[in-house]
Amino acid sequence: MQPKLTLKKRRELVKSLWNNKTQNVKELHKITKFPERTLYRWTSQLKKTKDLKQNRRPGRPKRLSPKKLRHLGQLAHSRAGATSFEITDSLNNTYPELNIAPRTVRENLWKLGYRVCIPKRTPFLTPIAKERRVAWAKAHKRKNWKDTIFSDETSIQMFRNTTLVRYKEGEEKPTRGVVKHPFKVHVWGAFCSQGIVGFHMFTENMNGELYREILTNNLFNQAYQLLGESWTFQQDNDPKHKARLTVSLLENQCPAVLDWPSYSPDLNPIENLWAILKKRVEKKVNKRISEKKSVMQSVFMEIIKEEWLNIDQNLCLNLVDSMKRRVKLVIERNGNIIQY
Repeated sequence: MQPKLTLKKRRELVKSLWNNKTQNVKELHKITKFPERTLYRWTSQLKKTKDLKQNRRPGRPKRLSPKKLRHLGQLAHSRAGATSFEITDSLNNTYPELNIAPRTVRENLWKLGYRVCIPKRTPFLTPIAKERRVAWAKAHKRKNWKDTIFSDETSIQMFRNTTLVRYKEGEEKPTRGVVKHPFKVHVWGAFCSQGIVGFHMFTENMNGELYREILTNNLFNQAYQLLGESWTFQQDNDPKHKARLTVSLLENQCPAVLDWPSYSPDLNPIENLWAILKKRVEKKVNKRISEKKSVMQSVFMEIIKEEWLNIDQNLCLNLVDSMKRRVKLVIERNGNIIQY
């Protein structure tokens, strides 16, 4: 295989053939294999100027050559935690004549496809935990998840500050007032392919007795009404869930309880449901604040309940349907955390 010619060499080849009376585009294409569209443009230029010098492009020349741009990409890949100032110093040290600014580095990193984010917190998995996750996934890769009820607890803070807002360049950046110790409420919830199943809010610390009370009042009757006599209950391996009295209650009240691998929140689709719920609650709270309306604790809890009840059944179905893909990814990634 012949090495690929540079643009300069290709221009010189076409010019040489032109001067040797090979001036038909079809013939030039047959000899060089260059695109006909390019050859039409070059032959037109040769007719006018008798030369193939590259016209100077208008505008400011690029600060980074292709070689330096590749080096920038290598730096970004190998030093993911480095700031734009640190990468700029490294580039300027490698190429003293460059004298590039951090802003130019950020612009070029954006063009290269690099984005900035805070790494997602994930559990640390030991080799044994990974093996168990793979074994669990293989045992459940053909499972029908339509009759499974997924459950979990989460906490929702009254004045979250994660919603992005727009502002015009040159204006002062928007601010959002927060309190030092914002009110926080805990939520237990459960859902299945048919929609939401149970829901309970509380502010006290969870213990085994409270957990059993929540299950008794918010799970069993609702689950039988939605799914009949055949359903499976999912919960994680929190010690409160594995207490002797809790296990006995579930054995007496549930048709089946799903075994669940440790350190596996990425497998539970209710984590995605929590993220959606929190975003909707935050948006509703911010709307009330912008309208100069008060957000008391009772109002905040009512917003949470309202948004939970507004969860669409199709959303629940889509999340349950994602389980087959999650199980497959765990096997493909040899038990490592999956991005879901």
